Amino acid sequence: MSRDPTIMGLCGETRIANKADSWVTSIQVFEYYISHHMSKAFESIFGGVTCLPGCFCMYRIIAPKNGQYVPIICSTDIVESYCENVVDTLHKKNLLLLGEDRYLTTLMLRTFPKRKMVFVPQAASVCKTVVPDTFSVLLSQRRRWINSTVHNLMELVLIRDLCGTFCFSMQFVVFMELVGTVVLPAAISFTLYLIIISFFVTPVPIIPLLLLAAILGLPAVLISLTTRKMVYVGWMCVYLFSLPIWNFLLPAYAYWNFDDFSWGETRRVEGAVKGQQEDHGRKEGKFDGKEIVMRKFDEWAMHDRRVMEEQANSSTHVRNYPAIYYGH
Repeated sequence: MSRDPTIMGLCGETRIANKADSWVTSIQVFEYYISHHMSKAFESIFGGVTCLPGCFCMYRIIAPKNGQYVPIICSTDIVESYCENVVDTLHKKNLLLLGEDRYLTTLMLRTFPKRKMVFVPQAASVCKTVVPDTFSVLLSQRRRWINSTVHNLMELVLIRDLCGTFCFSMQFVVFMELVGTVVLPAAISFTLYLIIISFFVTPVPIIPLLLLAAILGLPAVLISLTTRKMVYVGWMCVYLFSLPIWNFLLPAYAYWNFDDFSWGETRRVEGAVKGQQEDHGRKEGKFDGKEIVMRKFDEWAMHDRRVMEEQANSSTHVRNYPAIYYGH
């Protein structure tokens, strides 16, 4: 980010810490791998990664422009949209209640379409996460993720200023991702149908089967070119056997529960009643910011500098922010 001021956000790779805990965790290993080294890596070519995971990402606070510095993540447009407290439509609820990290990425791309969101596979450190180890928890997690993805892609596909032109544009990539997500159940159904009829019809549909094998086997080439850890080929085989779960069961369940905005079994809030959802559309839920001290960005920066100086610690050296941030 220090070398390229046009980068406003980036993320590294997230890996699974509990790979062998259960069959549920084992089918997620390769899914996490391809979501980074295929999906995010391809989106990064256009500078438009559509989701920076909240567990391992970095955003730019301010960026240089024409000899001055402009706010990025603290931009008024982003803050006002992200802090919306009255959520009263199906679309808004899927955006704001199910995947706040993805929605923040969407806001950044919508506000600054000419800037970049990138994936850094060569990150020195790798984030490790504990994934759901039971199917019920995985089901509720992916319901949130899939529904949030669909609604965020609907927002992004309307942005015309993204990188590229026509079929070679980020807008077209987003459109294909949206279509691909929606038709997953139909796609896996036709795939299974093709495999089954190949045992009963003559002549055998050789060309479609070869194309299917090539598509499913391409990730093995990706493994040899990226991590070069052949153990992922084994995880790929596990993933391929679980394709009906990923491409049919989970999307179908998510679409059937489009109006479920709870976090389900993923996180439990103490005192929460199962099956009862909070009314986020209440007008009395509007945020009251009277208690917040209002200062301009430069005033907050100068205040931060004074606090750090009182602690006898050079903020400029520690954070490496430009001097303008501290009011110099």
